[in-house]
Formats: sequence, C-alpha cells, structure tokens
Amino acid sequence: MSDLEQAHVSPQLKWSDYVFICLLCINLIGVILLGRNIYIQGDKLEQARKNAELVVAWADGVDEDMDAGKPISPPKCTPATDKDLKTAKFLPNTWGECLADLFGPKGQFPEISNTFVKDGPIWVKKCDREHFESKGALLFERLQPGPAAGSHVVSELRDTDVLLSGMEFRINLCDRGFRLIKIGEAKL
Repeated sequence: MSDLEQAHVSPQLKWSDYVFICLLCINLIGVILLGRNIYIQGDKLEQARKNAELVVAWADGVDEDMDAGKPISPPKCTPATDKDLKTAKFLPNTWGECLADLFGPKGQFPEISNTFVKDGPIWVKKCDREHFESKGALLFERLQPGPAAGSHVVSELRDTDVLLSGMEFRINLCDRGFRLIKIGEAKL
C-alpha cells in the first residue's frame, strides 16, 4: 500500500468506541424522555391555570351582577347583605354550599377537574406534600383588611364561613411542587 492509500483508510472501531456510542444513545433517549415529561407537566399546569382563571372570571361576574341587582348563578353563592342579616328567619349561604353548587355535576363548572391527579379533588384547604392529591387543586383564601392601610390578612376560607356582601377572597392553584400560584382576587 502506498502512503496515499494508507491515509484514506479509517482505523477500526475499538470496544471503547462502541461503549461511548452506546452511552451517547442512552443519554439522548434520556433527554428526549425528560423533555417529553416536562412538556406534559407544563401542559397540565397550564390547563389547571385556565380552570382557575374561569373561576376568577365567574367571581368577577358575581361582583358585577351584585352591583347591577341581577340574580347570582348558582343561587347558593349569593352573599348576604347587612339588610338580610337583620331579618329574623334569614338563612345565609355558606362557602361550602357555594363550592358544592359551583363544582357539582349540575353546577357552574362541571367540566373542571384536577388535571394532575385523576379523580383528585378540585379544591383543597391547603397545598401539602403529605396529601399528594392536593397537587393541581384550587385553594381559596379569605382576605380581610389588615391593620395597615392597603394590606390584607390572609386566612383559611372554611366551608362554614357565611358569604357576606363585600367579602374578598383569593384564588390560588397548587402546582406540582405543592407551591401556591396566585391566580387572582375577587370580591362578592
């Protein structure tokens, strides 16, 4: 063989070259699978955020309907006024009744579901790592005027809390890391 022919011949692959190529393929497959999983989780989070924004839009509509004197849908979400509370036989609506009518099968939002946990709750009382099903659920917090002007005191919004006209609350979302994503604030 001449020197020119020897320069064009590529050397044979060694076992270490084959190991490197296999590791490269495994890493490529791992990156593809990880990217796919991140995309799916991001899509679920975006759908959960859109669900929460629907609830914020409903709450804003309730405030507008109250100002216009229109009936509230569903009726169990109608807040009590000061005049109603002074009536002897008046039974005020509670937050638990409102949530049941909002997310029930015949409610305002029967299509909303927990996008992260199949058959998981739609709303929870707190985002908690110990309760896996709280991932992707809505969390409602009550906002009350604080001692300083413009600041709010945030507290749990319980099922037994009476709906009052002017009551403010915050709508949050529990993300996949069990952190709160603040979606919006509303007023009844």
